[in-house]
Amino acid sequence: MSNSTVDKTYAFFETPLNKKLAVQLANNNVKSFLFPTLETEKITLLNEEKIALLKNINVFDWLIFTDVLAVDYFLETLTENEIDFFELDAVRVCAFGEAVADRLRFDQIHADLIPNSLTAESIFSNISVYVGESGLVDLKFLLIKEISTNFEINELLKKKNIELTELLIYKAKDFDKNNIARLKTLIKGGAIDEFVFSSPEDLIALKNCFAGEDLEKLFAEVKISAVDANTFQNLKENNFKAHYFI
Repeated sequence: MSNSTVDKTYAFFETPLNKKLAVQLANNNVKSFLFPTLETEKITLLNEEKIALLKNINVFDWLIFTDVLAVDYFLETLTENEIDFFELDAVRVCAFGEAVADRLRFDQIHADLIPNSLTAESIFSNISVYVGESGLVDLKFLLIKEISTNFEINELLKKKNIELTELLIYKAKDFDKNNIARLKTLIKGGAIDEFVFSSPEDLIALKNCFAGEDLEKLFAEVKISAVDANTFQNLKENNFKAHYFI
């Protein structure tokens, strides 16, 4: 391990994979901080109206999957309600990034559109090119998301008078505020040199951990690294200047 690595301080989310990485660094006298695990839960009390939507999913023209956990919980809900995944074949699918598309492919669901940037303008532009902007007003979209996360594409579609329904499929539990305040102070104080991500779920955790913060500004002086190509791409799609962790 190089001296440049030994002199750095790293940060990870407290997942099994990251714990192993932190132990390896500690064995080489490298300092690291473990951020708390993101805990999530599926929203189980979907009302009859939402269940009816799922059982008649082809009333929508497009499904928009916002993250990998939204995919997991959505498909779990379909299974619990005995809805065949093949029902999705009649609907176009927009995946927020390659990681989301990969999670869909795992269950043999094809993503028709994978924007290479997740800004609202880019997503809207990609959909417009795909269907032709003149045909957008006649389409119905279902946005599948975490309960408290807001997406600018939602407001943009509504401003265009395009019909959009939200399906709140899971909930991210709140982090301990005092702990997060301490960790935020470490970042702002320059105590962390490099933040390492091992999965797309780590980025979901980051966004929930620092909800409402300007992440680009907060991490301006912190190197952002990914342990694999999938996570690297996920960070890039979310406008992080990522590097590979070495």
